Amino acid sequence: MLWLSKVYGIPAGMYAGQVWGTVYLSEGSEFGSQLQKRHLCSLRRILGVKNSTTNWAVLRECGQEPLQFFWVRASIRFFYSMLDSNSETLRRVLKADLHLASFDSSCWSAQVSNAFNGMQSSAMFKQKMLRATQVPMQEFICDLRFRHLKVWREADSSCPRAVNKKAVTYHKWCGSSESGPRGSPFSIPSYLYKDLDKHVLRNFSRFRLRAHHLRVESCKWHGGSSICDKCECGEVQDEKHVLFFCKCAEVCELRMRYRDLFEGMFKTLRAFAPSSSEFIPFLACHHSITDFEINAFLNQDSYRLLKFVSDLVSIFDTG
Repeated sequence: MLWLSKVYGIPAGMYAGQVWGTVYLSEGSEFGSQLQKRHLCSLRRILGVKNSTTNWAVLRECGQEPLQFFWVRASIRFFYSMLDSNSETLRRVLKADLHLASFDSSCWSAQVSNAFNGMQSSAMFKQKMLRATQVPMQEFICDLRFRHLKVWREADSSCPRAVNKKAVTYHKWCGSSESGPRGSPFSIPSYLYKDLDKHVLRNFSRFRLRAHHLRVESCKWHGGSSICDKCECGEVQDEKHVLFFCKCAEVCELRMRYRDLFEGMFKTLRAFAPSSSEFIPFLACHHSITDFEINAFLNQDSYRLLKFVSDLVSIFDTG
């Protein structure tokens, strides 16, 4: 379905976008278009997550870029074709529109030049366009992608538990850093290539994108505390807690069934076990685990990990 979305959905969304889509090219307008909203809605349905799931995280999880990327690129190519046109009339119309850009912000040239705002070489790109010279396409595309990655650069310096933002949690704990094909900044996670039961795919996607019923999320709409109500740890019931720290009997039993996933991380606890071969199915609250370790754990290419997380989500879905 994601392949069909890329092959058919994105080209359909690009149709004549260089003409009508210029109002959505500026920084901050990535999700203003109804077409982009419908595109995101279709991706959420494929993943099985709710409509409030963070836009940038949904796109990254599906290995896709905002439609704005394609509209801006198409607009610059359209600008090139007008510059090189055999029609003297068309070239004169373009030059008139470029001159109008300094007086009317609603004209085509002004809206396209606004697309350069927020880029590292914004001034140079604007100058070249308003002087009717070609913008260096490869440099421009890299700069546009750099602007779209701003949300993840900001997340780099944040702590998921300190800021409690979905995009930060996804970036630090779940998001893959592997690059995609043709210069795309992110690749599709390996689990989306597997032949999974629908509920396993949905539960794993929900867990990664914070579209679950853990109290860190459900307290926002039901009210109450975000502290775990299934154990006595007194910790926030978030992804990190339920994966490694929650002492709920049902969760510990689940970890025991999938102990092969945890033995490497939990091996230091054997020193405290009555027998060196005994598996302790939780980490103590004072035990430190890094964001990198959580990310590596959740990005394992393992069917058993997918099934474990799906069963874990089901436990907390039942309340």
